[in-house]
Amino acid sequence: MIKTIIIDDEAKLREVLRIKLEQCCPEIDILDLAHNAEDAYNKIKLHEPQLIFLDINMPGETGFELLNRFQKINFEIIFATGYNEYALDALKVSAVDYVLKPIKNEDLIAAVNKAVIRIKDREKIEKYDVLKHNINNLGNQSAKVAIPGSSSIDFVTISEIIRCEGWNKYTKIHLKDQNVIVSSYNIGVFKDMFKPYDFYSTHKSHIVNKRYIKKYIKEGSLIMIDNSEVPLARRRKEEFTEHILKTLKL
Repeated sequence: MIKTIIIDDEAKLREVLRIKLEQCCPEIDILDLAHNAEDAYNKIKLHEPQLIFLDINMPGETGFELLNRFQKINFEIIFATGYNEYALDALKVSAVDYVLKPIKNEDLIAAVNKAVIRIKDREKIEKYDVLKHNINNLGNQSAKVAIPGSSSIDFVTISEIIRCEGWNKYTKIHLKDQNVIVSSYNIGVFKDMFKPYDFYSTHKSHIVNKRYIKKYIKEGSLIMIDNSEVPLARRRKEEFTEHILKTLKL
């Protein structure tokens, strides 16, 4: 599914485009609608979409002025507007496509198909860049890891991860910025993945980044830098006290 936001100052046109996309383009997941540039900027920051449908001629800031707010554009753009004189400008910002209102279904489908190809190509490039980075940083927490979720893949620097927690068949990845990523991989995958990067398995459902342990509770738990408490399995206590504590110097 392609995470998408529709941006248009006219409520009726937003709704028409939403309905058309739902009927013609099942791969599109509409996260939100925005009515002006300020509203759109906040929602793009919040949702991190892969694709936006953007009206150009809006009151206040135009669609182009909205794009100028972003230092790096990590999403694809399809312009949807009634003014064909903007076509050349749309090409200059590397938009996927430019569709005129009233939008025809065949034009919409063609534009979305182009967006899907570009998004897949972008993901391939990101994965390749991450692979090259990790080869050069094996065992170093400056390496990145691809964390697959239900509808997207997050690329996270390992040093940003405090701990991982098994949750049903999924895994919660707790980050230093207090965000939590829910991965569709189980905890066992991450135990293997993080072995070279100084992580420690405290329990069958928990692994922690050793550099972020703040306190050892002798009854059988660890306090991490985010003040979360992680259980330490009874069979792990001896190993932890004999070997891990020496290296941590707690």
